[in-house]
Amino acid sequence: MTSQPETTGEEGPDPREALEKFVLDSEELARLDELTSQFNIFEALGIVRQEIRHSDFLAWLMNPAQTHGLGDYFLKGFLFKTSVEARMRGKETISPVDVDVWDLTETEIRREWRNIDILLVENAQRFVCVIENKIYSSEHSDQLRRYREVVETEFPDYTRHYVLLNVSGEEPSDSEYYVGVTYDEVCDVIERLLKMRASTIGDDVATALSHYVTMIRRRVMPDMEIQELCRRIYSKHRAALDLIYEHRPDLQAAISDALLEMIRADQEFTLDLSSKRVIRFLPVSWDRPELKVGQGFTKTGRLLLFQFWNNPNWLGLGLMLGPGDENVRRQIYEAARKMGSPFTLGPKGSSTKFVWLFSKEILPTADYDDLDFEKIQARVQEAWSAFKSNELPLMINLIDQAFP
Repeated sequence: MTSQPETTGEEGPDPREALEKFVLDSEELARLDELTSQFNIFEALGIVRQEIRHSDFLAWLMNPAQTHGLGDYFLKGFLFKTSVEARMRGKETISPVDVDVWDLTETEIRREWRNIDILLVENAQRFVCVIENKIYSSEHSDQLRRYREVVETEFPDYTRHYVLLNVSGEEPSDSEYYVGVTYDEVCDVIERLLKMRASTIGDDVATALSHYVTMIRRRVMPDMEIQELCRRIYSKHRAALDLIYEHRPDLQAAISDALLEMIRADQEFTLDLSSKRVIRFLPVSWDRPELKVGQGFTKTGRLLLFQFWNNPNWLGLGLMLGPGDENVRRQIYEAARKMGSPFTLGPKGSSTKFVWLFSKEILPTADYDDLDFEKIQARVQEAWSAFKSNELPLMINLIDQAFP
């Protein structure tokens, strides 16, 4: 069943009518559901956004000695594609012809060697390949150049091949040496493998490869059919979809409420002024005049506060030393500096207006995509219990000794 785009009067479409049309327009919605709701083992395991797990899987596929039974087929396919791309861009590296004739069954696959995501070492052919993998992160700290210099030093007389694997196809920073390829190329190699080796691949390996390609196309790389379906559905049902989005569950608010309830239920702590994004609190033993000499932090005058940073897709916990009496600030900072762990002091000392004395990630971005609210609550409670058992007693003891 199809429907016409909604007409609007002076007051816009009737909300109930818009929602009814949206529900009844089942043909395109059913196709979208078919494309996005099929079971996928990688999505079930929650690795869609876990870059390290993608590197693990690719390293497993590239390793001729692994249990997939593919030998060096995937490895050759990947190197052939990337070497062709490199030669097209004028880079001096391995030849696609060499890749085709080489026996790569003895290739050594290293994970996180000198922080390199995947390193391929083929001693017989005196060849080495650096693969830097980026899914949802970007290059940082000039890492491509640093990895290249490490490999040039460690493998001076080897042919070297440098690959940046990412989603967007962005140009590598060290573009004179690295070739940038996308996960489309990875999917192409796997799909060709599934076609050409269909009679010899085990059913379990074939299923794993098919699921991986589906997950990449559905959740990582843009799927053109899904994009076109979404555009058509939104064009016809904009009012209903806008209404649904307006009343969508607010995960950030739900996490904020859970954090506030968790702290209120614990008699060891006192809440300070908070918002949905920032939840501030302190141990009861710190709520005393000597530490209420803050200026410009919160209206309560408290100088030293723990706070949860509750962003829409990230949750962190920190201990903040705010502006106020400089003598007290210096005394707290020096005591934390001398103690070291669990305090994690920044490089600027106590001279800045706000000083992080401690910070810890509670929920990474990947958890927001891969966990429902109940599992997120459980993860937060687990991290909170660990914090109370490990870092917190040391911090409380230090401050109590500094201000007896």
